[in-house]
Amino acid sequence: MLKKASLFLLFILLIGFTAQAQFIKWQEDNASSFLRLNVNTHEISRFRPEHGWKVLDTLQTIDVDFRDINPTSEGINEFQINKGNTYYLTIHCTGQVYELNKTTWTLKRLDQTFYRGANCKNSVFMRGDELFSFGGYGFYRTTNILTKYDFIGREWLSIAADGDVPGSIFDGLFGYSVKKDRFYVLSTVAINDTEKKNAFNRDFGMYEFDFFNQKFTRIGEVKLLEIRDFLMTKAVKHYLFTGRYFIIPDKPNADYAYDTMLIIDIEDNFKVYQWTNPHRVYLNSHGGEETENYMHVKGDSILWASPIERKLNNEMAFSHLLISQVLRESSYIGTLDESPWYEKFSVALISIVSLFFVLLGIQFYRSYQRNKLKKSIRFMLGANERLFLDFLLLNYDQGFVNGHQIIAFFGKHKSSPESQRQFRAKLIENFTKTLGLLFVDEEILDVQLDERDQRMFTYRLQPGIYQKLKSL
Repeated sequence: MLKKASLFLLFILLIGFTAQAQFIKWQEDNASSFLRLNVNTHEISRFRPEHGWKVLDTLQTIDVDFRDINPTSEGINEFQINKGNTYYLTIHCTGQVYELNKTTWTLKRLDQTFYRGANCKNSVFMRGDELFSFGGYGFYRTTNILTKYDFIGREWLSIAADGDVPGSIFDGLFGYSVKKDRFYVLSTVAINDTEKKNAFNRDFGMYEFDFFNQKFTRIGEVKLLEIRDFLMTKAVKHYLFTGRYFIIPDKPNADYAYDTMLIIDIEDNFKVYQWTNPHRVYLNSHGGEETENYMHVKGDSILWASPIERKLNNEMAFSHLLISQVLRESSYIGTLDESPWYEKFSVALISIVSLFFVLLGIQFYRSYQRNKLKKSIRFMLGANERLFLDFLLLNYDQGFVNGHQIIAFFGKHKSSPESQRQFRAKLIENFTKTLGLLFVDEEILDVQLDERDQRMFTYRLQPGIYQKLKSL
């Protein structure tokens, strides 16, 4: 009996899974509504919050094999062609490109690719009349591959890039700005299960791709703590990109997602604002099949269908906020590359410590040089010359010393005048020659005629020499 019950439960679960997984869903380009295609019955339905899902028609097809379309509610992108009623439709993880005519509700397969499974969760966008696909994940590793769809060859062609090419384009914030004609990569994760199983190698770099010269430039690093926390802690990173603003539901939870949003303005120096939800709006940003209930964008507004709020007739409530209103209600918290306070403090502290050690090193070097000079002077000067140096240093502030003072200092006043003259001349000569070897190309003594006795000279150390010898 238990076995039969288990088989019956498994059968019910399989039926439920099949019923749940038979659709692909996507938001219509430049609209707030969603489309849903049943890949089994080929019925196309539209979702509007005021009335829910409503069947529109059964698709006509050209070169379409629905077995090639993987049922999914993420990664389906729609792009309007020349503002008409035809749209490009790209399918997640497959490289498939379709043309959808909403007048006749005809779906036509354009590509001939068999390239699938290597670019899941890629960034697909339209630049002018061209379709691009950047990065993704597949075959157990992330990629940084850049591709452009060739409408003539009906295949995706790779693009070679110069500059600071990021190691991968996956699991960060990505978007194409029409106004700036730049593709932005704000943080990314490189994964290679062969090299490092279940390990994430996150690069917080900020990259900009220039389509004109096909070059990536690293323009900074994501340092703002609030954004880094979001990137590091969220397993599923739902965000919106308007072409100017990255809009991130910050910390919503499964029960009551009344929390905050972070807004990054790429056109204004990557300034970041935080909206603290004064209206208590339910921020539904979780993964799953109900993509129509996600927070999304149309034009200059943020929109969402709120499943916990009902109208009187039990229909789903629909809400929206202008992005300009959200910005007015937000507080500025810094630029994306702004370091947290403790990092700034650590940088300042490291700078101060480094400066201290540099000054300490200079001081030690000067002390070493002074000691070396002092030893050299004491070693090279004779006994009388060392005494003469001390005598000159002691009397420097008193002015010049004359020959009689020198003779008296050495106790030679009782010797003959000729002996005094020879002693004095030899002393001055040895003194200046020896110090001249240590202070090359510098005058050692300032020698002047004695005003009282024109036959004699007065002596004093040169100011520069005195300053150097004084500190020894």
